[in-house]
Amino acid sequence: MSASRSSSPVSRRVAWAYVALVSLLALTGTMQMPIASRYRIATVPGLGWLADFWLTHKLHYVGAVGLLALAGYVVTRWMLEWRREHGLSALGWTRALLLLLLVGTGAVRVLKNLPGIAFTPAPVMLVDWAHLGLAFLLGLCALGRLAFKGSYWSGRPAKPQPRRGSPVS
Repeated sequence: MSASRSSSPVSRRVAWAYVALVSLLALTGTMQMPIASRYRIATVPGLGWLADFWLTHKLHYVGAVGLLALAGYVVTRWMLEWRREHGLSALGWTRALLLLLLVGTGAVRVLKNLPGIAFTPAPVMLVDWAHLGLAFLLGLCALGRLAFKGSYWSGRPAKPQPRRGSPVS
């Protein structure tokens, strides 16, 4: 949620929290697939916990809650304050859409993990692959932003907002 330092309304603390949460989610989400044991990542000293499915599963949920809280904070601030001076660029809207779709597919994954709720294998596989693919696209979006020195913020308001209490012409 950060861009070039001069055009972003987001503080460095919030930007670093976003990077930390997305990194945690990428690591724990990848380790939900049994690759830590299969590729002997868990044999590296200090990384044995990555092979513990339930630990990485719970950490993934904790990271998701943190990301939802952070996203809620940023969206609320943008809606109430920042949009008057900071619009989203095409890259910013792309990231917002990817995050929204990731949250949606993640919510379906949480739902399928609840006791008493069962899905047939085809929709489960579709949602799993969509969630993984969206996470990959979010990473590509971030790499593209860094490579091309892009910004998530356009520096201009999304729409001109009339002042409250002033006549509209």
